[in-house]
Amino acid sequence: MNLSHLMRIANYLTMFRIAMVPVFMTLFSYKRTLSALIVFSVASLTDYFDGLIARREGTTSFGKFMDPLADKLLVGAALIVFTRADDGLIPGWMVLSIIGREFVVTGLRLVMVAGHGDVVSATKLGKYKASSQMIVIVISLLLLTLHDYRERFAVRWALIEKMRDVHGPIYFMMFLPLLLTLISGLEFLYHNRKTIWELMMSVQPLSDGDEDS
Repeated sequence: MNLSHLMRIANYLTMFRIAMVPVFMTLFSYKRTLSALIVFSVASLTDYFDGLIARREGTTSFGKFMDPLADKLLVGAALIVFTRADDGLIPGWMVLSIIGREFVVTGLRLVMVAGHGDVVSATKLGKYKASSQMIVIVISLLLLTLHDYRERFAVRWALIEKMRDVHGPIYFMMFLPLLLTLISGLEFLYHNRKTIWELMMSVQPLSDGDEDS
């Protein structure tokens, strides 16, 4: 299998992950937790195979930007459905903190591409952050599935009974990815501080059209 074919497969996996976002949200909203778990898990596995190809063959500019973006969309979808489920499995401030960080970093990446033409790859801490988010979400979906099917599976664990409670197990598990998300965001700002400062201080000349407006 040649390099270009592998790169195409990696890009297809990324686009597949993005396409699974509305499917996952729809299934979860109708409380099809088992199906939602399967869809999310399959989508998460595509990120793993993306990584294998990237470590073996390198990455394209498309993959450097779209792969982390696909992760953010998938994770963001899970956080949104968690905060809307029941009385809120996780609080809004937690979702806003995680998604807000992702918007800031993604926006800065776009500005840096436009200003310098270079795509900033995810750091190791950023990858650990993404992995922790997906792992915690998969575990949460698994426990929710056991809760929703507890009569069928004859599950009588006290932990399972509290899965849909406000400030239940999902809330406490989410603190790990929240912490890594915020720390990795600060790391991104620190490592790219010079480039960000240069972009902030750069002055673009006005065109005739801008002056008229």
